[in-house]
Amino acid sequence: MMLTALAITPLTQLPLLLASPGLRWQVAIGAALFLQLACAGAAGTTQRSIRQIITTAGMQARMPAVSTWLTAGARPAAALLAGGLGAWIGVRPALTAGTFLLLVPLVVLARSPLRSLRHMPDQPPAAPGPGGEPVPPPPPPRTAAAVVPAPVHTEDARQKRLPGGDAA
Repeated sequence: MMLTALAITPLTQLPLLLASPGLRWQVAIGAALFLQLACAGAAGTTQRSIRQIITTAGMQARMPAVSTWLTAGARPAAALLAGGLGAWIGVRPALTAGTFLLLVPLVVLARSPLRSLRHMPDQPPAAPGPGGEPVPPPPPPRTAAAVVPAPVHTEDARQKRLPGGDAA
């Protein structure tokens, strides 16, 4: 899934690189963007699922936080670099360079052990406790119904309010 999505993504840039004025190119760019976002969703969801499965229980909250921080933090720097490159060498050459940079994640993933992954991996064993003994798994979630607190005001008190908001 991830390899296919990452292989399609650079191809979605072709309409942007070849476009000229006109409605046909606007539609082509819109369709390519839709396909690019679908690929990003497919690759991202698969990637997050694998990371979540292989992350130990003690790091479950940190893993998505660090991932989000790294990807969101890189965007402003990438935008600044792309704008500088576009001003320096021109918009089309900068877009072409960006398209070729989209091949990097594909090459990295194709050369990684994840390439041979055909099903989701098993969860890692629980980390040992301070004395070396295994930590027992967490208890199953409770299924008891939630207790709903009683309302502060009764129905009679709500009905006696004056139009200005003050109680009678």
